[in-house]
Amino acid sequence: MGELSDRFAELMARMAKTDAELFRTIGEQNTSVRQMVDDFVPASEVNGAANKAAALGPAALLEPDQCNQKALKARFGKVAEAQNWVESQIGKGPKKASWLVIEHTCRNGSWPAASAKPATASKAITAEQLDQRLTALETTLTQRFDRLEQLLLLIAEQSPLVLGNSTNHVEPSPQRESAQNPGITTR
Repeated sequence: MGELSDRFAELMARMAKTDAELFRTIGEQNTSVRQMVDDFVPASEVNGAANKAAALGPAALLEPDQCNQKALKARFGKVAEAQNWVESQIGKGPKKASWLVIEHTCRNGSWPAASAKPATASKAITAEQLDQRLTALETTLTQRFDRLEQLLLLIAEQSPLVLGNSTNHVEPSPQRESAQNPGITTR
């Protein structure tokens, strides 16, 4: 079994090496693609397009003299009516807008950025739920280990050179059996 473990470790090392080579190759290809794009589109054009887009920005919805609260109240009467009109112009906004928000939106042509709310604490799980999840995870992992062990034994039986003796049989370990069946002790 020790030789099988050594071979498995060797296989894992080879896999790690090929993974590293793969990531290095992908990184080189990404660098090559970036260089090709940079050669194709000069940086001055990219910066110029970004500056033009930033300079345009949203336009005001109403004339500046019509954007104060007094003029807005005279025009719409109620906040809800003003909000409906603004939403018809630029899309959905906050659920309950105030006259200040409507005024700001009419002046700037866009809804104000939503204020960042403090992150709410997630609902904590109870100790019992945690125990159930850990037990399920332990069962799943144990089953996977058993399947891996059976696969390794099958490989060893098919290839007598791996272990040198194809008649080796491994008994399941008592720790795993007791983990699968708590309360039942073996041997």
